[in-house]
Amino acid sequence: MKKLTPEARALAQALLDHHKQVSSLESDQKRNLDSCLIAYGDLCERAGVPHLNPTVGTFLREIAEWCHDNGWPPLNALAVNHETRTPGHGYDNAPGCSLKNWRQEVESCINFNRYPATVS
Repeated sequence: MKKLTPEARALAQALLDHHKQVSSLESDQKRNLDSCLIAYGDLCERAGVPHLNPTVGTFLREIAEWCHDNGWPPLNALAVNHETRTPGHGYDNAPGCSLKNWRQEVESCINFNRYPATVS
């Protein structure tokens, strides 16, 4: 299993924290998928790496690999473009990710309860 780069670790931890927050929402709020998403810029800010916003896809792919290797839904599915509220084109090439199935992947991610609390 490949080790995450420090940047991907920071982003993965921010996504884990975000996931914990949205997975505790009431079920009717969870059904509104848009309220569970996080824009790339906000994710980078929360992770303490705002300078990565233009190149965040590289690190989100690492997170997709990490999730895929562990048999988890893709946590990176929650990260989206601020304006389109969908992931970028690179999402389609990440392990376990498909733009065609993205909404289902977001739902699987939100409903999954076996992510670790911290990136190890």
